[in-house]
Amino acid sequence: MLEVGHFGLEERRPASLLVASISERANRSIDISRGLQLPAFRLSLPALPSPRLSGGFSTLNPSSVAHIGRRISPSNLHKAGEEVQKLAALVGGVLVAGISKAAHHLTHAHDKQRNSLPFHQSFGFPWSHRGNITESNRECKELARNLIQRGHEYERALDIRAALQCFEEAAKLAPNDIESLCMAAKQWSDLTFYHDVRSDQERQLVNLKAVEYAERATVAHPTRFEGYLGLCISKGRLALFCDNRNKVHLAKEAQDNARKALELGPESDLAHHLMGRWHHEMAKINGLVRTLIRIMYGTALQTGTREDALDMYRKAAELAPQRLVHHTELARVALELGRPEEARAALGIALKCEVEDINAWHTRIDAEMLMAQIERRPWRQPSLIPPGSKTLKTASLSTSALLGAEEATLQEHLRSQCADESSSAVENTRKK
Repeated sequence: MLEVGHFGLEERRPASLLVASISERANRSIDISRGLQLPAFRLSLPALPSPRLSGGFSTLNPSSVAHIGRRISPSNLHKAGEEVQKLAALVGGVLVAGISKAAHHLTHAHDKQRNSLPFHQSFGFPWSHRGNITESNRECKELARNLIQRGHEYERALDIRAALQCFEEAAKLAPNDIESLCMAAKQWSDLTFYHDVRSDQERQLVNLKAVEYAERATVAHPTRFEGYLGLCISKGRLALFCDNRNKVHLAKEAQDNARKALELGPESDLAHHLMGRWHHEMAKINGLVRTLIRIMYGTALQTGTREDALDMYRKAAELAPQRLVHHTELARVALELGRPEEARAALGIALKCEVEDINAWHTRIDAEMLMAQIERRPWRQPSLIPPGSKTLKTASLSTSALLGAEEATLQEHLRSQCADESSSAVENTRKK
């Protein structure tokens, strides 16, 4: 049996054969040094009754190959077997060289195509699918963790826009990470009362973006309460700037999400706070208005009482005594119920708490106002621009840039609305 290995010839014992010399003898210039390593293969011929080969071949006469047919005769069968073996070695060597050269051309063409790609496609980012996918996922998660940490630092520094960019980038690296999704929703919603967001349309847009991220969180993690908290806050704030019909429906959805968050997270201080806020707001609506809402909009708003709101705020303050907002809202409801001493004690705790975000910063202003009201001393409204913020003009442009395509849509809608109002004014003038 004849075996052809890595450019070698064997019959029971090894015999060397150089493909380069075969190519030269065949008058063909084939460079296989640049080719790919191919696995060994076997070429089998029928066994011939010839003696063992005593040595390897180093040269091959091409003229002998052309006259193989004439040389084969019954009297010279052993020599014919040797010629057939030489021919098989030649064909095998040329075949291997051709395959190697073809593989080299394919590799060269692939490298050329890759080099012709644009930079952003040819560059290997950590989160691309090239290389080890597990390693890339690990690097993406680590980078997302760093971005989330940096986002919290910006939030404590009251820079909502920088925090928002960090959390959004983290959500791109880890699309199903609940913390990045919920924090992105929170930052968008916190822009509602930011000093450079001046129109109701802008406030609607920022809360719509917040709803989008919060819904992604509830879809990815339906059994976690954080996404429902985001939906409750963003829809509750969105309701403040909508027409009456949408206001009622959004308020109902906000209540449902608050109850769902409390059901999934009974130890969440924010879930208790939101239910306290709901009871407080519903307590301000009298029975006649509630009946009209049910008749006109087909939605029945559940009743709420200030006592229930006070209980919820107490529970929230018990679960998270370091949060300024719980103590301030507790004091607000206590004052409405005619309990100034309880309100004073709650405000005393609130004013000692750390300002952890823009909501706490605004709530601290309310706490100072309520304390001045209890002590019956004059109080002056401070600036609503957070410390260290940029000028109003620059900040406004930055928030518009964050809105991106939504801002362009808003501007187009506003222009269309202004055009309609102008047309209506002209038409009314003509009628008069």
